[in-house]
Amino acid sequence: MLGITRSGVVVAGLVILAAVAPAAAAGASTAGSSSRPQAAAALYYEAETTGGADAIDRLSLVGTPTVTQVVAVGHTNMFGLAVAGGFVYWTTETAPSGRGAIWRAPLAGGPPRRLVAGLSQPASLVAAHGELYWDDETAIGRVALGGGRADRRFLVLPEETGGGVADGLATDGRYLYFSRCEDDTIGRVHLNGTGIDQSLITIANRSCAQGLAVGGGHLYWTELGMGTIGRANLDGTHANLRWLSVRSDQGPFQIATDGVHVYWTWGGVAGSPSYTGRANANGSHLDRRFLTNSLFPMALTGVAPAGSL
Repeated sequence: MLGITRSGVVVAGLVILAAVAPAAAAGASTAGSSSRPQAAAALYYEAETTGGADAIDRLSLVGTPTVTQVVAVGHTNMFGLAVAGGFVYWTTETAPSGRGAIWRAPLAGGPPRRLVAGLSQPASLVAAHGELYWDDETAIGRVALGGGRADRRFLVLPEETGGGVADGLATDGRYLYFSRCEDDTIGRVHLNGTGIDQSLITIANRSCAQGLAVGGGHLYWTELGMGTIGRANLDGTHANLRWLSVRSDQGPFQIATDGVHVYWTWGGVAGSPSYTGRANANGSHLDRRFLTNSLFPMALTGVAPAGSL
């Protein structure tokens, strides 16, 4: 378990992994790829400062673990994170209106810039081949990393019971995968929006597939109703809803993988502590409290796919 602090501030939760080498992005194996996954070099996550504001921090996983602040984001609700092209991207939502935006800031330091505004409850965020994809209450949207070519209704799906069109997003650089908790399904579509399959995987027992991650030739997802992490091949075969138990009825919520390790968030219900867990990608060496005092709720996404940076 890591008890790392930055200037006396407890690290407050992982949200994204950064690949060791962008040319062979960790966890970005596509169908038929024989490349071996590489462990991530760093974790990017939402952190809380001593004044109660939010920031995005980076935890180095190479050598001695060190924490540095990437950007201060202020008092806001942050849900999605992605790292690509030398920038960190995130989604925010303003209560009680639910209106939100997508922001970015340089990894090397610099002020944040708003890329897309006026969104309805934006949540998950992933990057692939120079584009950002997000989901909100109305559709899955797409925008260039620099903010151009914004398409707020890139993929319009039937509304789920209770609202929204998707819960989690992930990509392998070829497909965009999306979970639909209320429909008990995980779907996929080509990154150009063609070949949609809304029921690539059907989840039984009225659980709730929510967070998604791709790595090492597998698709991982969190099962809120079962306290487990599911896993399947990228073509949807050999789906196992109980691949890994997190040994808690508080989550798992979000998930990320680099194909070597799997990370997830859990806890934080009714004032209880929140944690980020970690296990090997084969399910061994379970560490339920890899990071302590994680924020909740959080968005946890996978590493950027090969060629996307």
